[in-house]
Amino acid sequence: MGWQDRLSRLSYDRTLGETAVPVVGLMRDHATTLLGLNSTREIDNFEEWYIAKSKNAPASSQFSLPVMDNVIAQLKVMLTKKNADAYNVIGILEGTDPVLKNEAIVIGAHYDHLGRGGTGSLAANSADIHHGADDNASGTSAIIELARQFAKDKNNKRTIIFMAFGGEEEGLLGSKFYVENPVWPLDKTVAMINLDMVGRLKDEKLTVGGIGTASEWKLLTLETAVNLPTLDMFSKSKESSNRHSAPKSLPPSSEISFSAIPPTAITEKGFDLQLNEDGFGPSDHSSFYGKKIPVLFLFTGTHLDYHKPSDTAEKINYDGLTKITNYVAAIARSIDQNPVKPTYTTAKASGTPGGRMAFTVSLGTIPSYADSTDGLVLDGVRDGSPAAKAGLKAGDKITTLNGKQVRNAMDYTYVLGTMKAGEEYEVEITRGTEKLKLRIIPAAPARRP
Repeated sequence: MGWQDRLSRLSYDRTLGETAVPVVGLMRDHATTLLGLNSTREIDNFEEWYIAKSKNAPASSQFSLPVMDNVIAQLKVMLTKKNADAYNVIGILEGTDPVLKNEAIVIGAHYDHLGRGGTGSLAANSADIHHGADDNASGTSAIIELARQFAKDKNNKRTIIFMAFGGEEEGLLGSKFYVENPVWPLDKTVAMINLDMVGRLKDEKLTVGGIGTASEWKLLTLETAVNLPTLDMFSKSKESSNRHSAPKSLPPSSEISFSAIPPTAITEKGFDLQLNEDGFGPSDHSSFYGKKIPVLFLFTGTHLDYHKPSDTAEKINYDGLTKITNYVAAIARSIDQNPVKPTYTTAKASGTPGGRMAFTVSLGTIPSYADSTDGLVLDGVRDGSPAAKAGLKAGDKITTLNGKQVRNAMDYTYVLGTMKAGEEYEVEITRGTEKLKLRIIPAAPARRP
């Protein structure tokens, strides 16, 4: 048995949710017998012929399967669904202003990780503890410190909600649940700041996503980085409080021009900011942006220890983490002290989040990756996208696309791979009790900056 007989290593991509699709791996020797071929070499010819046929392309050689009589293959799959409890941990610091305290700023980070590996681990067959120091103990520790600082200062005008999300690694489960069951009205939630993997600051490069979700964000993030104090943002005494006050409040958005602000900017305080406009992405801020709440996402980048047991505490850049925590404190304080709330805007898409999948078309939908067997629910639809122009809305359930049944996220991604930009397709949806048929014209996918 040669290398060709080895079964492919299969893994479950949790971003697609629980699609419950059985997968069968077949040894080449067994396939030779099942297909009635003479040798495993003929499998190569069969594969070439089949791929060419599926693409309507000419094959280098003709191939035809022999007539197979009395060939039976049986497959039995036993699926067992297990439910598990998960929790969001929420702390609320009430505002001091009699009017502004009715509005809230959410500062969040996910606290779940991979335990002893398994699905999602990038350390093959490892059952060692995946410590998750950067992903995401770094973000979790930052929001705890921010809560301590703000609670000690007791000078926040707006209410600040500190939130540790569960189930992020399983598909943003905690943040999705929160925005459907909020403890504070979403229409009174003025901003959400998300910290995910902020413990490995290197060469001072800090990615700030969601810049395009509020018209004030670009100037605020850059100006705050320039004016960031070297000490903690909050007072240890009355004198230090006067010396290190929060950055000045921003003017109304109509007075701000961003034309001269580059997508990257090196500030005099040392941050090399990598600015990204998109409000959607593979972390919890995406759930809030889907509800039209301005978001900011802070991230210091991936590394070789990502989703491995080697993501350990001694590799954290603690000075960098402190600096980022103070930076977030300054941004939150500036939002809090400004009587004018951030102005929500529609952000420019930056391509497929996380690089997990690549398509030749874009519809502008934000799929829900929750468990589904009767259609794909949309968490959101990008403004001005093909989906929006077709009339699709958040909450719609896609049941058929391009004449093919869509039961879940896996079906949906498969159908997307068969579509072409500029051509018109029919999409069938369920909206409440209604069943609707719409026409959609996919666009070419957005290029990453």
